[in-house]
Amino acid sequence: MTNNSMKSGYKVFLDLQHRNVGNEGFISVDSVPFSEHHKIGVSLDGYPLFFVKCDNQSKSIDITLELISVLFSQECSIKERENEFKDLYTIVILKTVNRDLQQYFTDVFSIILQQLDTVPTEVSLNREIRKVIDLFSTINKPAVKSIQGLWAEMLVIEKSTNPEYLINAWHISPQDKYDFNDSIDKLEVKSTTKSKRIHKFSIEQLSTNPSSRLLIASTFVIETGSGKSILDLRDSITSRITDLKLHLRLNQMIYKTMGNEYEKLSDIFFDYNLASDALSFYNVNSIPSIHNNSIPSQISNVVFDCDLSNSPSVIDEDFDLGNSLLFQSLGI
Repeated sequence: MTNNSMKSGYKVFLDLQHRNVGNEGFISVDSVPFSEHHKIGVSLDGYPLFFVKCDNQSKSIDITLELISVLFSQECSIKERENEFKDLYTIVILKTVNRDLQQYFTDVFSIILQQLDTVPTEVSLNREIRKVIDLFSTINKPAVKSIQGLWAEMLVIEKSTNPEYLINAWHISPQDKYDFNDSIDKLEVKSTTKSKRIHKFSIEQLSTNPSSRLLIASTFVIETGSGKSILDLRDSITSRITDLKLHLRLNQMIYKTMGNEYEKLSDIFFDYNLASDALSFYNVNSIPSIHNNSIPSQISNVVFDCDLSNSPSVIDEDFDLGNSLLFQSLGI
């Protein structure tokens, strides 16, 4: 299933907002684009609703949380275009009118439904809904990275020749030493708003074990009134990917990274052309650094700014990518 189907689920929801609720208590719905069984609707409060057709062999316990409610095996009166009917559905409700969260919810839940059986069991649906709930729990947490840093990492994925491989190698935990790590080689992404290619490094970041190689990606990221947002880059990436699990992972990574700053995702734009043209990769061995043996043992957590303006890029050095799947994915 292509990303177009996923995106059109949100468009269906927006179109439904302009319709009136059906007569005699019937809720106006439309079919989810990839399924004749599941429906999308809008509540009287403007909340997005999913009506999911399940096999109803076992009754699950309803879920009621601040943002999400799930009502299993409900008899529903719905109206699709001119057709009114009653049937049993599991209703999944997002209780907010925030457009960013509504789009996130419809995007992610559409992906999840596409991965399930045509008519899933309540048990399997319940299991997947828990994943959505876990994702929404990150909304109230502080951002893991700045939006500038996240945008730069997504630019690297978007410009790559194998975005699938990079998404699987992507890390966002504050405890992670590098942004991309496939357990063999590493890639760290640096961005700057300065006029020179100056980035902040830690001693540990520039130190690798003998069996691994490390590249540093560097670019200029300048905020503009028009350009590309995080969501623009996401849509560009997912348009090239058919694996729905990777669609879901990409969305998870974005929202886990941004936490309570998710509302900025569609409102902040960066100069895409400048960042793309400036994107360069550097072998860690070609970057000026401070050797560990020159630092007294009593001193730790050494961080410094380094100007890469005069450092040769991997292209200048004719760097050998070898058999590295991570480096080959970069399209260098």
